[in-house]
Amino acid sequence: MSLDETVQQTTQAAAAQLLTTAPHLAQLSSKELIRRGNMRMEKCELKDAGSYFELALDQAKAARDLRGISDSLAQLLRYSSEIGNEPAIQKWVNELEIFLAQTPDANTPQGHSPNIWYCRGIVAFRNAQYKKAQILFHRFWRELENEENALSISGDANASLEAFKEIMRSKAQALLALSLVAISQGKAKRAQYFGEVILKYAEKERPRGILTSTYLMLLRLAERTGNTELAKIWLQKAFTESVSEHNWHHYLYVLYGFARVSRIEQDFVQARFYLELLEKAVVQEEFKNLKREIAEERVKLNLNRVDLEIDLNRSTIRTREGEVNLRRQHLLIEIIHQLALAHDCKGDEDSRQGLSKQEIIEKVWKESYNPEAHDGKLYYNINRIRKLLEPDQKKPQYLLNWRQGYRLAPELKVRVIQGEK
Repeated sequence: MSLDETVQQTTQAAAAQLLTTAPHLAQLSSKELIRRGNMRMEKCELKDAGSYFELALDQAKAARDLRGISDSLAQLLRYSSEIGNEPAIQKWVNELEIFLAQTPDANTPQGHSPNIWYCRGIVAFRNAQYKKAQILFHRFWRELENEENALSISGDANASLEAFKEIMRSKAQALLALSLVAISQGKAKRAQYFGEVILKYAEKERPRGILTSTYLMLLRLAERTGNTELAKIWLQKAFTESVSEHNWHHYLYVLYGFARVSRIEQDFVQARFYLELLEKAVVQEEFKNLKREIAEERVKLNLNRVDLEIDLNRSTIRTREGEVNLRRQHLLIEIIHQLALAHDCKGDEDSRQGLSKQEIIEKVWKESYNPEAHDGKLYYNINRIRKLLEPDQKKPQYLLNWRQGYRLAPELKVRVIQGEK
């Protein structure tokens, strides 16, 4: 039995156990059970969320509630896609197709839920089927407009007001989904336009969950266009909103955003910190999708990482452990600079070179090497560098002894920043 099938069976067993320990849930409507399931999703209680959606489907089937059945199936499909459970996705896709075939005339406010099309679109999007996702999200929008038109001629003002608010929130979801498709298709202007439309509504009405998702979408857009300053603005807004709503599921994606932006800004220490924080938070099996994204980000970080960055403009050195300011210690930074030039003169890691004591004296002090005059001076400055850079001076990781001199550790990735940025 695969891990995904095990997770699915565990969710089903948990749903039965939940009903045993909380029998009052049998009295709740499928709509209320779905609401509670979504709240569990926000709290990162993913297994419990799946249990509530399973219960909602059972309740809807018992009540022969077409709307409840379709909405529950849609939520189970979205949930299975969120946790990356392929067998469950296929199961709910098949059950949904059978349900739609058996109830072809149920496209009314009392019949099929528009969420069917949204959740199917989410599955297509996660499978990189962007054109199919776009079609499904447009269908979601049209179904919402049909419901909005039906509400406009209904006589129940109070019910219409609540339903209208929910439709507007769902329309924002539709535009948000279409924005993500547009970004994936390289249509930045379209995504930006959709984002502006959503913010105009959401920053005024503040529907739950929409603002953080929109800020995260605009963050992705800013990353794609290379605007890191704007990306940080959207990231901070997403952070504030997710915390204010206590939406910890969104908060995990905010941390993921911090990791990406830190990598783009080449703050690799901070990027690793956020990824490690995330890895500790997503130990549950249900976080399969996010774990995959974290692993992919680690690959990008390792490809882009720099172990030792020498910034001659700012007279600073950044190591894996942090930044060292050498602004008034030009001899130290020049020694490191010359060793970095020797380190990078060969592409083959095994053949990377260092500098002899004579070469260091000639390149840094611009003097002819005299062991009696220069060795003590050189040893003193090498020790100063190691005190600043090395986590453990007895086991140096950056500056090594080499033949009759010194070199940077051959496995290090080194970057020198010099001249105009």
